[in-house]
Parts: sequence; structure tokens; C-alpha cells
Amino acid sequence: MFIVTSAAKEELQNRLNSTDDRFIRLQMRKSCFMKVRLTLEESIQPNDTEVILNEMHFIIDKREYHYFNQKTLDFLPDTTGFKQFEII
Repeated sequence: MFIVTSAAKEELQNRLNSTDDRFIRLQMRKSCFMKVRLTLEESIQPNDTEVILNEMHFIIDKREYHYFNQKTLDFLPDTTGFKQFEII
């Protein structure tokens, strides 16, 4: 299980409100930093794990679930002002 900060929750809710998609897919970006690739999707795939937090439905590929276990999902601006999700 992971924690969602209030900043991440607010941004996720804004994104969900602007679409009919129901699920939030979390994936790790392929880099040396703990950056998250986040997409909104309408369905779960066979290899996904569903996690429900704050009434939001997250889906994570079972092979990547360990990256999110006991972590915090946050929404932060980087040094250039670009906002992004991170696992801390």
C-alpha cells in the first residue's frame, strides 16, 4: 500500500473530473529518478493490481507494484516549474 499526499490527491481529482476514465494507472518511468508515469484509463488489464485509496481506483502492473509499496505519491513542481508526480 502507498500514501497519496493532499497535493497529489487534488491534482488527480482534477484530472478525473475532466474525463470519463475511472482508473489511474501508475507506472515507473525508466530512469534513475523515482518519477511516475500516470495515465487515466477506462479498464483494468489482466496483469494489474487494483488499489483503492481516497475513493480513487489505482491500477499498477503486478511486476511494478513493489516500487509503490510503503511509498508516498506526491505532486511537485520540478526546478523548471514543470509539475510532475513522484514517489518518495
